[in-house]
Amino acid sequence: MPLRKLGIPMTRRTALIAVLVVAAGSIPFIQAGLSDTHFVKHSQFDARQLVHSPPAADSATTKAELAELRRIQATRTPEALRQARADAENQTVFLFNTVFGDGFTADKLPETARFFARIGSDESIFADVPKDTWKRLRPAMLDPAIQPCLPTRGASYPSGHATRGYVFAVVLAAAVPEKHDAIFDRAAEYAHNRVVCGAHFPSDVEAGHLIGTALAAVMLAQTDFRQALQVVQIELRSAGYTTAH
Repeated sequence: MPLRKLGIPMTRRTALIAVLVVAAGSIPFIQAGLSDTHFVKHSQFDARQLVHSPPAADSATTKAELAELRRIQATRTPEALRQARADAENQTVFLFNTVFGDGFTADKLPETARFFARIGSDESIFADVPKDTWKRLRPAMLDPAIQPCLPTRGASYPSGHATRGYVFAVVLAAAVPEKHDAIFDRAAEYAHNRVVCGAHFPSDVEAGHLIGTALAAVMLAQTDFRQALQVVQIELRSAGYTTAH
């Protein structure tokens, strides 16, 4: 079935990225029979194909990024720090309640919660591969002057929060096209708050942006995924968040 007949349009950006990922041989363009747990199998997507290896710890790029992190730490406001901490602790799709309002919650949108939890599970798997491969040290491990807003764990590159924020944003914007720009603005804020927090280098966030967008494009290229997204769109439409069909 042509993708356009499933009722959820692909943006030019996500369509282009899907084509590029397919051209690289990551997955067949239409994948049927999705796992009950995961939307994309481990063998079908390799984030390392999409991004450069991270800058070396002693590189001019890393030194410049550390200087920028020190500058942000010195100038961030208490409100900016509070928001960075809140975002660090929220890895659900309901981080977008700033776009949709206080009623945008798991209790009121259970189908949405379950669907995006599955997406988040995939994101964790695929973002961990480049983390485990390159093992970039966190900023605070290279410069003790950097004080993260909350404790961090694992490698730095790419930012898992940024990856998740953008994979969520692409899919959510497909379901609620009326809020497209606001959703992407919130994803950008959410990702940047990892830098404000002092948890990540800017290049970690940039890599997460690309990987998350590509992963979402691969998901949206699959018929079964788009049919599952239609169920979520119906729930969001019933709640008054979209009029799209």
